[in-house]
Amino acid sequence: MINKMKGNDRVRILMSALLCFLLYNSCKDKRENKKEEEVKPVSLKSIDYDLANPLKKWSLPDSLAEISGIVWLQDNKFLAIEDLHPILYELKLADTNGIISNKIEFRRVDEDKMDFEDLAVVNDTIYALCSHGAVFKIIKQKKGVTSQRTKTWLKKDNNTEGLAYDPVSGNLLIACKEESGLENEKKSTRAIFEFDRKADSLKPEPFMLINKNDFENVAGEKVDFYPAAIAVHPTTHDVYIISTKDTKAIAQFGHDGKLKAFDYIDKEMMPQPEGMCFDPQGNLYISTESRHHKPPYIYKFALKK
Repeated sequence: MINKMKGNDRVRILMSALLCFLLYNSCKDKRENKKEEEVKPVSLKSIDYDLANPLKKWSLPDSLAEISGIVWLQDNKFLAIEDLHPILYELKLADTNGIISNKIEFRRVDEDKMDFEDLAVVNDTIYALCSHGAVFKIIKQKKGVTSQRTKTWLKKDNNTEGLAYDPVSGNLLIACKEESGLENEKKSTRAIFEFDRKADSLKPEPFMLINKNDFENVAGEKVDFYPAAIAVHPTTHDVYIISTKDTKAIAQFGHDGKLKAFDYIDKEMMPQPEGMCFDPQGNLYISTESRHHKPPYIYKFALKK
């Protein structure tokens, strides 16, 4: 004989099943939300600039699709360089776009191919950096320019991508994107070296070292950092370094090399940031290469209020 289930029992069973279903989905949502929170980049101490809200942006011509370095000249005029050609581009930033006002070829295009990664200006002298460590000294003259190439002991494996003038020492800072080339240092350690302008040579000891462990206090985690641009603030002399490749970010260091702050960079806004400079008022400019059918841009950022 089969006992018939009472109405109340059926209701209790249905209610229990519904409760289990709701609890399961609630736990699932919590796990998924927790997972999203875990992968979301964080910054425990942000840099002094408001990277989320640029003051302005300028689109650049297609010839600067691979823009790799910028430096401020005067009154919205900049000097730029891109990866593929030994050409300096004089830029004037208009309302919404950058206009190339002049091109200066400082080396024959048909010579050995080089990747030009950054540039710096000191008075009337321009310096351009190649990815394998060579530095070009460029001087403008009435009948064109002269350029002198200086090799350093840095090589292709170091992948030198950042160059900046340091007003404290009067020398240049060179940032290595890959291996430091130093004995007893981890492969993940990055080095900044100092180029003596008077001696036209690289100093043997690093100006500063960047270790992934250093970022735990400012980023909440270890960070694989790949320097692609470097700039020294005109008044505080803090050293700002952009990382690109796996980690899109910017770090702020004291002139003594101590890490002070860190921020991830919005990949949608700046998919390949490789150029950076300041104007005398301390405004920050970052250039990003062309990506995803978008033109290259220069962004302007102000200090946080």
